[in-house]
Amino acid sequence: MKRTWIQLRSMQKAKVLLILPCNAGACIGNYFQADLYSPSRWNIWLKADAALNDLRKNGLVAFAAVDSSTLETQPNDQRGAIVFETEMNRVRNPQGEDWGAPSWRFFRPSRGGRWAYLEELTEALVKDIQRVQEIYFSQVLALVNPRGYFLALAEAAKKCGVLDRWVLFRVPAHPNYLLPAFAQIITFVRTAASDQELQGGIYPIPTLYPALEREAKTYRDTLPERWQEGNYLPGINEVLKRWNILEKGDPR
Repeated sequence: MKRTWIQLRSMQKAKVLLILPCNAGACIGNYFQADLYSPSRWNIWLKADAALNDLRKNGLVAFAAVDSSTLETQPNDQRGAIVFETEMNRVRNPQGEDWGAPSWRFFRPSRGGRWAYLEELTEALVKDIQRVQEIYFSQVLALVNPRGYFLALAEAAKKCGVLDRWVLFRVPAHPNYLLPAFAQIITFVRTAASDQELQGGIYPIPTLYPALEREAKTYRDTLPERWQEGNYLPGINEVLKRWNILEKGDPR
């Protein structure tokens, strides 16, 4: 298949790391080809690559995915569950089958009330954040929609002390909201790539706030305290205030 996307072979020039959700392309070790394996026939990795084409050509924006399949296939791998675009072969399924979507049902507590899988992913991401910090990026932004992934990433960022520097966009878990969400964050990726610092933190996307409110009512499991910060949904006035700060590009 002729490649129509840019895939970085090195992160040497990258100023910004954009963390996206994994997708069906993991089965062949290539997130850029998810549209071939997904019924929806669209792919956020391809959309992001096209929208940021000029920055990608110059190697300024690198992509990575949160992918929990590594917990099953590579439990002893110190690289954890963040997969850089330069190492996508890590998630290839030898059988060539899609690993399946990271549904919340996999992360919910056991009958005994234990959150083992969410804990495991969180600790894997702690290792990953330490690895990311060893590579110089002026800014890390994340648009990760699966609920388990977002909660684990937010807690890991807090534990590693980078939540005031990393920008985590909070969006509804359903994949139908992913493309509208990406349209809202492109400008921030470009801002970060132009050496303007963005204030880190968790930012619910205002245009998707009604969907976030509806979604919050559907999850009835009481989360342990450590994941409450990532789960907290502030009022719309606070969301708009923080979004305005982000749009102004105020320095940290």
